[in-house]
Amino acid sequence: MPTDREPRWPQSVVFALLIALLAWAPLPLASNRPWSWALLSLVVGLLVLAWAGANLAVPERLRIPWPVGLAMLSGVLVLAWIWIQVRPDLVGLHPLLEPHPVWRTARDAGLQVEPTIALDPWNARDAAMRLLAYFGVFWLAFALCQQAKRARRLFLAVVVIGTVYATYGLVLHFTGLEWLLGEEKTWYVGDVTATFVNRNHFATFANLALFAALGLLLETVLAARGMADLRRRTAELLSRLLGRRSPLLVATFVLATAMLLTHSRGGMLSGLVGVTLLVPLLLVATRPGWRTVLASVAIATILGGGLVAWSGATTLERLDAIAGETDLQSGTRFAAYELALRAVADRPWTGHGYGGFEQVFYAYRDDRFRTVFDRLHNTPLEHAVELGIPATVLLYSGPLLIFGLCVYGVFVRRRDQVYPLVATAATVCVALHALVDFSLQIPAVAVTYAAILGAGAAQSIPSTSRKRVVADTSEPSPAPA
Repeated sequence: MPTDREPRWPQSVVFALLIALLAWAPLPLASNRPWSWALLSLVVGLLVLAWAGANLAVPERLRIPWPVGLAMLSGVLVLAWIWIQVRPDLVGLHPLLEPHPVWRTARDAGLQVEPTIALDPWNARDAAMRLLAYFGVFWLAFALCQQAKRARRLFLAVVVIGTVYATYGLVLHFTGLEWLLGEEKTWYVGDVTATFVNRNHFATFANLALFAALGLLLETVLAARGMADLRRRTAELLSRLLGRRSPLLVATFVLATAMLLTHSRGGMLSGLVGVTLLVPLLLVATRPGWRTVLASVAIATILGGGLVAWSGATTLERLDAIAGETDLQSGTRFAAYELALRAVADRPWTGHGYGGFEQVFYAYRDDRFRTVFDRLHNTPLEHAVELGIPATVLLYSGPLLIFGLCVYGVFVRRRDQVYPLVATAATVCVALHALVDFSLQIPAVAVTYAAILGAGAAQSIPSTSRKRVVADTSEPSPAPA
């Protein structure tokens, strides 16, 4: 009989299909088209049902720490609020549940409409479907990766998938082929985007795979205990860089180069911050001496500076242009932030409806804007416009709780720290980039991040607690949680 630490085959089949889903998601323009995100959501739903069926047939022990439980509850409450936003029969049941003003205007014009809190209830349902799919991927990764073997395979899969797409983008870039899935690119010509339309979104995707590659590359060092062990493991790592670990070194170089050649300012800065966080956390976890810390920082600075100098010159030039984009008198993203803040002030409790920012922009825009903002380039502020402040706080409290769990896991785990470590760096990276762009609203990026975060949370449970669970396997197995 297999133990609870050995993967069961029905769940392993579901896990393999999850990896296939992660590999597919970036291909059809990052799954950022109605047919592709609908297909993605359908497959995620079927995989969740398949996991539930597999766990009923052949149970795997499942631990749900309280941060994950609270995060799940907050997600359910957010989905419930979106459901309230689109229900015309709930309008007026409470003073706060008033319809959006646009519906009053429509009725005054003699139109037969069903008023809702949401300005665009159709888009709200569509966006809720995508959000539910991201929750589903997180749950699958969390439930399936409580076995360290699967967590490692998932991270390796993320590295391989990211490297394949990055290599494809670099080949197109260096051969001068400005293609996007066989069609001529009309946007971001000269930038590496692979199968993504937007360079910023591919930069975030490459960063996620880059963190996974760096984590696995430094995994040997992370397991060190004391200076003598650290020196031994560092020497072992250096000896393997041209051997067993050379593929990870190559993947790291390819992913970093592709990310920098996207020429995404937010991608480069958020990636550097993520790496800057990952390295100190690794050093703190291994507790080396000050000389080792200084040497590590110096080596990382030299390597990172060399890579930026080689492939990030255009990105650095674009950073110099940021000052010109803060003009509130022209239709820049900063002017759009001002517009969004007015929209939040008008409906701070209920929001204007999930997924409806583009319609809100049409309602609030003025003569400054010559282009349409279908996304705000600031995801938390956009969610505040759509959901209202209370629901936005609930939405972000979930990832924040799991982020805290992953930080906790880095310091309390005695092994397999690499998974919460990478999840922590990935969260900081996507959070920072979300302040100036909308990469997290792109399905391929969102499912990749959700998988990394789920695996990191699953491996944040202290080893002592996990051993205590395994010791109970001699008794009859209870019903799965």
